[in-house]
Amino acid sequence: MRLHRDNQSKLLRGEAAARCKYCGTPIEWFDRHDSGRIPLTPELPARRVPDRFRWHVNVGVAYRGTPADSGYCRIPHTAVCPAVEHTGLPPDIDSIVQMLAVRMRSRIEKGEFAPALVEPTEPAAPAAAKVPEVPVRHVLRHHTNLQLAPGAIEEVRCIVTEGPADERCPNMIFDLGEGCWERVDVPYAAGRAGQMVLNSSGGLMWVWSVPEFMHVRRWWKQCCPAHEDVVVADHMGTEWVPFETWRHGEYIVTEQPTGYERPAEEFPIHEGPRELWRCAEPGCFNSSVHARPEGWLCWKCAQARERRTRTHRRWQNPASP
Repeated sequence: MRLHRDNQSKLLRGEAAARCKYCGTPIEWFDRHDSGRIPLTPELPARRVPDRFRWHVNVGVAYRGTPADSGYCRIPHTAVCPAVEHTGLPPDIDSIVQMLAVRMRSRIEKGEFAPALVEPTEPAAPAAAKVPEVPVRHVLRHHTNLQLAPGAIEEVRCIVTEGPADERCPNMIFDLGEGCWERVDVPYAAGRAGQMVLNSSGGLMWVWSVPEFMHVRRWWKQCCPAHEDVVVADHMGTEWVPFETWRHGEYIVTEQPTGYERPAEEFPIHEGPRELWRCAEPGCFNSSVHARPEGWLCWKCAQARERRTRTHRRWQNPASP
């Protein structure tokens, strides 16, 4: 038996089925919404169970209440265990306790069950099954091409061999300025295994995208910037693997990785010149950042004054050309 990585409950169902050691009633253990464990009865019609006794199970986790689209619920076994003295139970719940008490006495008389002599308390929950951790392996993307990295994208090591001993280059190929995280569609995969991956991931995954071909060429060669121009045939083979949904579904990243923010770029702020020389023509707002003599006119006002001067001269001396 194994657990899917996206399953909310880490309790194997084979370990969850048990019998109460005080009354012998079959029970099922479930993870609670508050990280605890609780033994529950099989499902019962919710209309006969008071609200304070109602529990329901969603994706292997027990929650209080009853979902709106279901007419069934479960009851904590400690609330109906016939080995425990109960007071003030509602009639419907008390009838369940009496029925379980008859079954308990019948099994004891037949020799099929021997109750524990210890005063019944909340029994210890079974330990959760240990699920092996899946190593982190990011996906590199260029347009529609997806390549699975041998590890985290910032831990991919250059594969160039150098030196007299042909030792592998210790540098990493990661460059924060050449790519960014993007959310893309998970490639479609036919079959049951592919559909399970699509359902568990919601059809979306986060990949490290490198848009520029000149940059992605170095990533594909798995070379650090210092060995970008090294011939591919001179070093060991790359460690990239073509991404396949049904085979590499466990490495799909559904939450955006953090810690890859680029540092804010600092731009110099130009406050402008301290003094401007304005045009001397009334009503003109043109100015200059260079020092100008007193009475300076901008080029537009200077041309207008020159035209007025020529016109005035022509009217004063009509014979002049």
